[in-house]
Parts: sequence; C-alpha cells; structure tokens
Amino acid sequence: MFSFTSTEKRELFIGTSIFVLVELSLYISPFQLFTDFLSDFTFFLDEFFVIVVLCILSIPLFLFHELSHKFTAQGYGLTSGFRLDPNFALFSLFSIFLPIKIIAPGVVVSSGEYRLDTSGRISMAGPLVNILIGGVFLVFSSFMPLDWAMVVFLLVSKFSFDLALFNMLPFYVLDGTKILRWHQTTFILIFSLSLVLWLFHPLGLLGGL
Repeated sequence: MFSFTSTEKRELFIGTSIFVLVELSLYISPFQLFTDFLSDFTFFLDEFFVIVVLCILSIPLFLFHELSHKFTAQGYGLTSGFRLDPNFALFSLFSIFLPIKIIAPGVVVSSGEYRLDTSGRISMAGPLVNILIGGVFLVFSSFMPLDWAMVVFLLVSKFSFDLALFNMLPFYVLDGTKILRWHQTTFILIFSLSLVLWLFHPLGLLGGL
C-alpha cells in the first residue's frame, strides 16, 4: 500500500534537502560559515560537526510531514504521492540568501474521489506531526548533557514549529487553506497552537520574555 516510485523518492530527497538548507540559513549564515572557514579552521570544523548533526536530525521534520499527508490520503483509499514543484523549489532554494524564507519545495498530490472533510483531514496531518515532533525535541532538549546538544535539539524543535506554522498559513495550496475550507474551528485551534508554540519557543520571538 505504502509504495514509492523512484521518482518520488528522488523528489522527496530533494525537497527534504531544500527544507534543511532553508531552515539552517535562518540561524547560520552561509557567509558567516565561509568567514569562519577562512579565519579559524579549527572552530569551523567544530561548527561543521554540529551542522551535520543538526541536518541529520532535521530530515524527519519535512519527510514525516509529507509522508503523513501521503499515508493519510492512502488510508482513505486515494492514490497519493509527493511531487516536487520546480518553480517553488527554486524560490525556496533562492530564499536561503533572502531575509524572507519560503518552505514550499513540493506538495503531496492525491487523486480519486474524496469529500471536503477528507481533504481537510489529510492536510491536518502534516502540521500536527510537526507540532508533535517539535514538542518531543523541545522536551528532550532539557535533558541534553552538553550545551551544543541542547542547542541542536532546540533548533530542531524550532524548525519543526516553523514548518507547522508556515503550512498553516491560509495561502495558495498550503495546508491551512484546505483546513479552513473544511472546518474553521479546527483551523483556528491548530493555527493558534502553532503560533503560540512558535512565538514562545525558547528561540522564538517571545521566548525570552
């Protein structure tokens, strides 16, 4: 049932990679990395190690988000798979160097007969998975014995909340639009939860208050 074509696997890999790079650029400037490489190579190696760990732990955030859409749709008997959007993938990649970030390299496309409530529930699965994963990493960050590990877990948690909130925005083909069309109360609850977690996260805009 839960099968993948070789094309879908490749596009999932590309989409996940773009997501990780975009999120990294929010907290680690590519130009700063290059400067560190030139000025203090030992520090750069330590920094690079932390980045690799952060990248590995961030992979499930986007991957599980999209797979939750895919598997939920297939659970309703629909044909479903991830498709990379070349234009939005390029926009997302280019946003690495911009102050405004875009996290929309692709989307899960489902086909078959289904109702508005089915579409809403399929769309709801992704943000809820990110809220759950973000919460788990946030809790685990409190138990990390090393400072760098605590920071990495906090960043992964924040990345997950970033993805949840971004997808809950009621724009274009984002999850928030489909949930809002289906059930306004459900949209308000999930959007509000995503926003609060994002704002009051230790690395959020209001996290230090």
